[in-house]
Amino acid sequence: MNLELSIIVAVYSETDTVVETIRRLLEKDQGYIKEILLLVSPRSSAVCLEICRQAASDCKLVKFLIQEKNPGQGFAFRQGFDVASGTHVAIMSADLETEPEAIDRMVRKLIETNCDVVSASRWHKEGGFTGYGLVKMWVNYLFQRFFMFLFRTSISDLTYGLKLFRADLIKNMPWECAGHDLCLESILKMIKLGAHIEEVPTQWIKRCEGKSKNNSAVIVLMKYLKIGLEVYFSSISQLRKL
Repeated sequence: MNLELSIIVAVYSETDTVVETIRRLLEKDQGYIKEILLLVSPRSSAVCLEICRQAASDCKLVKFLIQEKNPGQGFAFRQGFDVASGTHVAIMSADLETEPEAIDRMVRKLIETNCDVVSASRWHKEGGFTGYGLVKMWVNYLFQRFFMFLFRTSISDLTYGLKLFRADLIKNMPWECAGHDLCLESILKMIKLGAHIEEVPTQWIKRCEGKSKNNSAVIVLMKYLKIGLEVYFSSISQLRKL
C-alpha cells in the first residue's frame, strides 16, 4: 500500500503538549507520515503561536497554519481536509487527550485490513479512561450505545476525535459541523455510506494543560443529537457533493 499520511492537529493555546504530541508522533513513524498540519486557532496565546512556528521551522514534516474560520475545532479539521496532500488523513488534538501512539496502531490496522477508515476507541476492551469522571463516563457510554443501535454499527466510540480516513472520502463531503461534533458527523457519514471501518484501542488521559472547550455537556449533547439524526435521516445523495 502506498500510504502517505497527513495528520491534522487542532491547537488552541497548548504549549508543552504540542511539542510532546509532535515528538511522540515522529518517534513512532515508520515513514508513513507525509505531513503534520498544526491548525492553530488565532485566539491562541502568543507563546503557543511561537511554539508552533518554531516546530514548523525545526521539522520539515510540520506545517504551521492559522485557522481561518473560528472558533471551532470542526472548522480546523475542515480546513485541514482541504489542504492535506496525503493519501490518508488523521485528525487529533494537541492536548494529549488523543493518544499520539494510537496513530501507529491505526496505520498498522489500515495496512492489515485495507479498510477505508480507522477509529480509535476508549471503549475497546484494551482501551480506557483516566480522569474522565463517573457521571460523564456513563453519559458517554449511553450516548455511544444509542447511536450504535440506531446506525447498526459495532464502532464503539463515535464521538472521539481520533480517526483516520481515506483522503478521497473526506474531500468529497459537504461538512456541517463547526465544533467537536464534526468528529461524530464524520464517522456517521462513513457508516451511512457503507465504508469499511476498523477500530483500535486507545487510552484517554485527562489533559494536564489548558481547559476543554466542551464546557456545557447539555449543549454538546444537543449538537451531537442534531447532527446524528440529520445524518440518519439523510439520503446517500444528500451526503455527497453534487
